[in-house]
Parts: sequence; structure tokens; C-alpha cells
Amino acid sequence: MASAPQPGEAAPPLDLPTLQDGRVALADLRGRVVLVSFLRHAG
Repeated sequence: MASAPQPGEAAPPLDLPTLQDGRVALADLRGRVVLVSFLRHAG
């Protein structure tokens, strides 16, 4: 398991689906404040 980035370090690459059936890469949001929330749903 990878260790968490420390304050001031870059976050690891991340590419996730959006709620609107698209995709977003963390790299595309560079320079912005980003909150990533992982939702769990019954399935």
C-alpha cells in the first residue's frame, strides 16, 4: 500500500468517473483546491 502524500507534496495520479458518465483526471485540476469524496452505494 502506498503511503499518503505529505503536506506540500503532489498527490498521486488519479482518474475517476463523474456522476454525469464522464471522467476527470486530477492532473486536469492542477492549481485548484480539490475535495475527493468516495461514495459507497448498495449494489
